[in-house]
Amino acid sequence: MSASPLYPLDFRTALFSAPARKRRKNLRTVTMPEHVGPHVKLVLAEMARPRMTYDSLEERSGVRRATTKAWRRKNRPGLESLEAALATLGFGFCPVPSLEALPADLAGELTALALKLRMNIPQTWAALIDIGVEQKLLRMRRRTRCCVG
Repeated sequence: MSASPLYPLDFRTALFSAPARKRRKNLRTVTMPEHVGPHVKLVLAEMARPRMTYDSLEERSGVRRATTKAWRRKNRPGLESLEAALATLGFGFCPVPSLEALPADLAGELTALALKLRMNIPQTWAALIDIGVEQKLLRMRRRTRCCVG
C-alpha cells in the first residue's frame, strides 16, 4: 500500500521561489500596520520574510496588487482572496471554533485529546477533520467496490 499524500490533490500551494530577475538596490519590504486583523498580519509577515513583493503575490495568487495593498488601510479581505494569498505563501485556512463556543462536554473531550496528542486546539481540530475525511473516503471506496464487483 502506498503512503497517502500529506495534502489532498486539490490543495492549492505555490510556494514562493526567488525570482530570476535582477534585484533593485532599494528593495522595500512590506510594513506591518497596527490596526489590521491577524489574518492580514500573517499574510504581510509571510510576504516580508522572503521579501516577496505585492507584484509577486499577484502573479502567483491572482489577488490584485491594489486589493492586497488596500488590506493595509481600509478594506478587509474576502475569504476567497485571503485563501488564495495564504495558499501562495504555503498556508491553508481552517476556521476553528473556540472552546467557549462548544458544549462543555465536547470542549472537555477536545481538550483531553489535545493534551494526549500534545497538540494545540487548532492542530487537534485539523487532525480530527483529516480523520473524518479519511473515513469518508474509505467508506466511499468500500461502496464502489461492493457495487462494482
